[in-house]
Order: sequence, then structure tokens, then C-alpha cells
Amino acid sequence: MDRRRFLEGTAATVLLGVSGQAGQAAAPGSADKALAALLQRHSEAYLRRSPEEATANDFDTGANAALRSRLDDRSLAARSGDRAAIRAALKDLGGVDAPALSSRAALDLRVARYVYETLDDLLGRYGYVDGNLRPSPYVVSQMNGAYYWLPDFIGTRHPIENRADADAWLSRVSALAVALDQETDRIKHDAGIGVIPPDFVIARTVTQIEGLRDGDPLGSSLLAPALKRIAEKGLGDWSARASDVFRSAVAPALDRQAAAMKALTARADDRAGVWKLPDGDAYYAASVRSNTTADTPPGELHRIGLAQCKELLAQIDMLLKQQGLSQGSVMARIGALNSDPRFRVAPDDSGREKLIALARAHLDTITGLLPGAFGITGVDPIVVRRIPPAIEAGAPGAFYSEGAPGQPGIYSLNLKTPGEHVTWRLPTLTHHEGIPGHHFQYSVLRRAPALPLFRRIVRFSAYTEGWALYAQQVADELGVYAQDPFGRIGYLQSELFRAARIVVDTGLHHHRWTKAQAVAWMVDNVGEQREATDREVTRYAVYPGQACSFKVGANAIHAARERARKALGARFDVRAFHDLVLTAGPMPMSVMDAAVDGWAKGGVG
Repeated sequence: MDRRRFLEGTAATVLLGVSGQAGQAAAPGSADKALAALLQRHSEAYLRRSPEEATANDFDTGANAALRSRLDDRSLAARSGDRAAIRAALKDLGGVDAPALSSRAALDLRVARYVYETLDDLLGRYGYVDGNLRPSPYVVSQMNGAYYWLPDFIGTRHPIENRADADAWLSRVSALAVALDQETDRIKHDAGIGVIPPDFVIARTVTQIEGLRDGDPLGSSLLAPALKRIAEKGLGDWSARASDVFRSAVAPALDRQAAAMKALTARADDRAGVWKLPDGDAYYAASVRSNTTADTPPGELHRIGLAQCKELLAQIDMLLKQQGLSQGSVMARIGALNSDPRFRVAPDDSGREKLIALARAHLDTITGLLPGAFGITGVDPIVVRRIPPAIEAGAPGAFYSEGAPGQPGIYSLNLKTPGEHVTWRLPTLTHHEGIPGHHFQYSVLRRAPALPLFRRIVRFSAYTEGWALYAQQVADELGVYAQDPFGRIGYLQSELFRAARIVVDTGLHHHRWTKAQAVAWMVDNVGEQREATDREVTRYAVYPGQACSFKVGANAIHAARERARKALGARFDVRAFHDLVLTAGPMPMSVMDAAVDGWAKGGVG
């Protein structure tokens, strides 16, 4: 997702009600019904107060149609209201007759309590938190803020079917200026209590804000896709009006935000870790806990990451030797693969097109193999595209985004430097972001119609990112690398990269590494390219703990699978296991463990 609707946790993010299919399999008891009704009310209140999520969930229709012209409130006042709302929601949960709940509804209650208690903690700190419970100490950075997420949301995901939708779209373009100014106010507020981003974050962020400000608005992701759809619907040419709103309202707000960021430069330094911030160690511990949904201390996570890196390096060493690559260190041999002409594309648009075509071919291949590991095999449409050039300098190597209702999912590749995507790594990246990773995850969830609204809203990094990483293993088990030994090396190197993320994230924020130390460790121990690694480490600086969620979540899913296999013996069916985990929807790892263990024992999970 980081990617996957990285939206600001404003207004009613604190009302994220959750349930593990309560509407599908809950016992008819009054306690179950009362809990389901309560969580439904929370969810609807959340969507009414979060217009962006309302659009994402097709809720901005009928009586709620006015939401389609608005954006979320990002003000300091809204954040204060958030915490009051979460505490009210927790009080509501306290009135639930927990002993009377069915086993499934009891799990629902555990998830809801986890979400609300986590938000109560995080909303009491500086920065912000999004709908995946991912906190960032910095309201605006090279990877978050209204300028970063909203242009694509407004330009691509905003529904346009008629003139009213086009009017609402233009209102949202104008509202972007308000959102920017609200965040600019928060930048100044947080700076006043000592929350200053690292200087390298400020530099990247200013470049991107000014890039949006100074670029051709009619060619931007904010305006161009929507104007094209408006024209295709026969609604006329809205270019002049849109351009005027951008230049008169949005561009000045971007200018004010860039100036606010620049003003921080004199007080900034190059320390990347949140330990330098007010109560920074506690902030990091809370960030790790919310991202991993586990209580493993940062120091222990660091040790786990190092151990897994060692194990994966041994496997990669063996495979490299089988391909005749036996001289030099593992990293030197991976470096040789990175520069091998067999696996590189041209550093131009032809190379970009080749990578996109290869990614599409990998998606087609794995789709045909899905029946070997899944009972539910339907896949929604997916497109592969380039990350918008205006933000790719600070963006990750790739990410997945759900499309607007009725639109395909989007697998976005960072093609600023095509050579970063050597082709022996591309299959696994595609399996992670697309199929059977994030896109397939959302496709299956959409095929679970009985899943209540609140269950479709909540998201957890350890579950979503953990599944996508675990899905890479499933692709390997399905045999995609049977005739592609270098692709399998790429799969293991990707696993190594995610284990190394734990080491580097905890290194930066717990062991107080410098950015240079972190980049060097990953280059020397994982074989990553320096430019991409620098961008990755900069990402970890603004999303502390999030990089740990991938491997922690994947490890938990694999461990649950093997416990179920042992408990069921010959009756174990991996297809049923996968369908259970996917259709249950996002949940903390402890709740997933309980669901799988209950299923393995013959219960309802």
C-alpha cells in the first residue's frame, strides 16, 4: 500500500467497526444481533464523516449523495473530534453482552476492541494515522499528505456518470485547496512541539509539491483522467473551468504548503529515526504494535529479522551455485544478476512498455494456476500502469490500488528508472501486488457478499501486507518457477528483502542507525540497488514500523497453516485454508490465529 487507499485518518476513521462475517454465520441470539447492529451504525457514521471512504465504498449515493462533492476534514479540530468519537465507540462496546456472544461474534468484538483501543492510543499522539492503522509522525512527507494521495483519488476514482458527478468532481478539485491548508496548519502546529521531518524528507517533499504546483494541470493525475471521462460521457469540455480552479485555488495552497515545509529546513537534521522526536521511543513501540498487530518488542523483532536473513541467504547461495554462479559473495553474485543484460530492459519508454507487458504476462500465467491452491478463483479486472511521474521520485518500487467502484484494480510500477526492475525479480513483485497477492485478496473479498459493511472497511497492514508476502510463497508452491530458476532466486531475494526491512526499520528507530548505515546494510546484505534502497529507507523514516508488518504477517499466516495441517492431518485442504483466511477479511493476527484454530478443530472459526 502502503499503497491500497493510504487515506488520512480524519473525522471518522476512529469509527472503523469490524466483524468477522457476523452477518453471514452469527447465531440468531440477541447479543450477536445487537453487536452487528452497533458495528453497522459505527460504520455508517464513519462513511458519512469520511467522504473519501464513502466514495471508495459506493456509499455516496441516494441520501448520502452530497458526500460525493466533499473531502475529509484534515483539520486539528477534526482530529480532536476523532479521539472523542473513538472513546464513545469504546464505551458502546463496553455495553455488549460479551458472555452471550457466539464464538464468531466474540471474535468480532475482539477485533473491534483492538481497532478502537489502538486508535485511542495513536490519536493521542502527533502526526496522523490512516485506515490501515499505520501511523506517521509527519502529516506531510514524500509519501503522504493530501498533495500525494488526493490527485489520483479525485482524478481517477471519483465516479463520473452524469453532470452532477462532474460538478461534484470540480467541487472536490476546489476542496483540495482546503485540505492542503488544513495540513499546512498541522505542519506548523507539530513543528511547534518539536516534530520536524529529516532534512532529506523535506527536500523530497518540497520537490514533489512544487512539481504538482508547477506542472501542466491539464496533464496532471488530478485533472486529466477525469476530464477524459467527462468528455467520453458527452458532458462537454470542462478543461477551462478545471484549470481555473487549479490555478486560482489549488496552486496557491500548494505554494503555501511548500513554503511551510521549506521553513522547517533550518531546524531539520539528517537523523532518520523517530527516537529523536518527543517521546519517540514510545511512539515507535506503538507504531510497531499497530502495524504488526503483535506485541513483539522492537529489539526482539530485530533479532528475528537477522535470523531470517541468514537462513534465506543460505538458500539463495545454493540456488546461485546451481546456476553456475559460485564465485564471490552472495551479494556480489546478486549484483552480477542485476547488471546481467539478459535481465535488463532499455532505459527508455520501450523498456517501460516491456516491463508492463511482462507484468501482464505473469498475471495471466498465475491466474491459470489458481485452482491448485484456492477454491475461490474469480479475479476482477486489473491494469498495469506507470506510477504518475510527478510523484515517482518519492514513491516505492510498486504498489496496488483498488479501483473506483466498477473500475479495475491498478498495479502501479515505478518506472522512473526502468533498470531498477530487473526481469528476474519482476514475477514475484507482480505476484505480491497483483495475483495471488493484493489484487486477488480484494477480488476474493468482493466475492463474499455476506461480509458486512464494517468488515469490508477495516484494514490491517500485518494482514494485507502479510497476505501479499505469503502469496509469493503460494505462487512458488504452484510451480511458477519450475522452468524459471532465476525467477525463484528473485522470489527468495524478495523474502530476504522483507526480512531485511525488519532489521533496517528497527535499526533506524530502535538502535538509532543513521540513514547512511541503513542504506549500506541493505545494499551489502540484501543486494538491493543503492538508489532504490535510499528511497526505501526514506520511506521507513516516515512510516515507522510499517516495514515490519510484511514478514510478521506472512510468518503468522504460514504458522497458522502449518498448525491447521498438523491438527487436520489427511483432512487438511490448503484451498479451504486459503479461502477461510481471505473471506474472513482483514483482522489482527491474534484474531486470525483463533479463527484458523477454531476451523481446524471443527468449529465455525
